[in-house]
Amino acid sequence: MKDKVRIIGIGIATMDIYCHKKKMYPGGNEYNIAYNAQLQGADAGFMGIFADDKVGAVLEETLVNVGVDVSHSHHESGSSGYALVDLKDGDRVFLDWNKQGVTDLYPFTFSTEEMDYIKTFDVACISWGARVNLEKIKKLNKNDINICYDFYDNFTDKDITSISPYIKYAFFSCSHLTEEETKDVLKKTVGYGCEIAVGTRGGAPTIAYDGKSFIEQEICKVTPVDTMGAGDSYISAFITNYLSAQTDESENVENKIKYAMAKAAEYAAGVVAKEGSLGIGYDVDPFQLSEIINL
Repeated sequence: MKDKVRIIGIGIATMDIYCHKKKMYPGGNEYNIAYNAQLQGADAGFMGIFADDKVGAVLEETLVNVGVDVSHSHHESGSSGYALVDLKDGDRVFLDWNKQGVTDLYPFTFSTEEMDYIKTFDVACISWGARVNLEKIKKLNKNDINICYDFYDNFTDKDITSISPYIKYAFFSCSHLTEEETKDVLKKTVGYGCEIAVGTRGGAPTIAYDGKSFIEQEICKVTPVDTMGAGDSYISAFITNYLSAQTDESENVENKIKYAMAKAAEYAAGVVAKEGSLGIGYDVDPFQLSEIINL
């Protein structure tokens, strides 16, 4: 087994504000991936945009406290990203969010120095919401950076055909699709050049495809406290464990995928038993947000 894999998340840092609880929880797709990868023993980094408000400081400090490298994140004047959230039977319900936070206003251009830094990692994780457009994905790919891409659940055929040739690992939220529809999406993605495609399906078994076989993994059934960050934690655990298994030449690719899927299901089950994406919460007055966010 490889001792240390290196994983970087490039994209979203946000604060999920639970008005009914008067609590706020750090999160964001790539933010969660980096945090969880670090907890699982990887050397993790995060490249995001931190605002010059109190929430920005909390978001950065939360990562630093567990050892995530944020040295190539940017600091900008403006508003931290946030979402106003409620819970219904353990599932998240978004009430409102800001559309002009610092991540939206100051997207990465990827300088030569930033590219050299990113190349020190085994994989760079980005998502549909990371403000990393197709041209930037191509730029990363051209610099021999392995990309893990989360298509979310609102992907289109155009997304698949345009992005798949430039990424190595693809993840889809497919709870709205049938098993056959999910397999079609995964097969199409790999057909365009992606190495491994994975579709999570809510309470149904997750399906992966590597160009040869479809591999299924049952979820670990638990009573959810909060599903926020479940998909991000799954991706983080899958990538961490799959890359860790890469040096084991006694196992074939399919067995390594099975191993990573089992570990990811177990890890994600632990995350949904926590509040917020990471289980880390801070007190907040939802009627005084201007004191902590540059609204």
